[in-house]
Amino acid sequence: MGNFTENDYAFASRFKSHRRKKRIVKKDFDKQLLSVFERERELFNAKKDLPLVPLEIPYQQGWVRFFVLREDVLRSPQAKFFDNLLMKINTYNYSNAKSFSRRVKKKGKRVLVKEHQELYRVYPHQWNCPKFGLTDKEKGYFTYVEKKSTTFGRVRVHSYYVFTESWRYVLRVKPYYVTHRKAIDVEIESELGWIENKIMNFHLRGKIDKLKRGYNRYRYYDEDEKPRYCNPYKNKSLQEFYEDYVDEKSIDYGK
Repeated sequence: MGNFTENDYAFASRFKSHRRKKRIVKKDFDKQLLSVFERERELFNAKKDLPLVPLEIPYQQGWVRFFVLREDVLRSPQAKFFDNLLMKINTYNYSNAKSFSRRVKKKGKRVLVKEHQELYRVYPHQWNCPKFGLTDKEKGYFTYVEKKSTTFGRVRVHSYYVFTESWRYVLRVKPYYVTHRKAIDVEIESELGWIENKIMNFHLRGKIDKLKRGYNRYRYYDEDEKPRYCNPYKNKSLQEFYEDYVDEKSIDYGK
């Protein structure tokens, strides 16, 4: 057979090192998690695509409030134009009370306050979107608005477009009837429940998010940092450090 030693045989064979074995196990586990995630997405899409089944006896579930054309606008020559625009910016609000009011605590007392409802705000990513479908003539009835928000102690600017002639529409309240229900597939619900229990019991949701997105947490405000957490040396090059050093040397400290 030749003058082969035991080490030469082990080197020539395909024995895996301990580190490689651990890496293979980890990669296989990650592949299984990704397959579970893909299967969960397939089941969610299948559940979403299930048809609606009409009810034998429809029932009322609260009230719905939405915008309609005002009477004088409805009789005007531009009624069709504003009716088509309303289909894009109309909003629907649902409530169990016909008055659309809720109790709010003010000065130690609970008072009824009517819920506010306005037309849909068009955001910049929808302004030129073909799917949203705003024409040039319709864009002439909107104005650009910027609003500052201090959520979580950080100042952020929210921009959107507001319809300027909201007086052309009025609110109308109608009973909301449930006439259809979503079809239920027992096999899909059973498999989704099994996957959800597996992910929750073994705390795998964070691991899956890290594999898919690169991190396992939702980033709320990464763009703006609190002043006390800002690092003055973050994202600075060596050239900038040297220029700061030269500037400090050139300052006359009164000596």
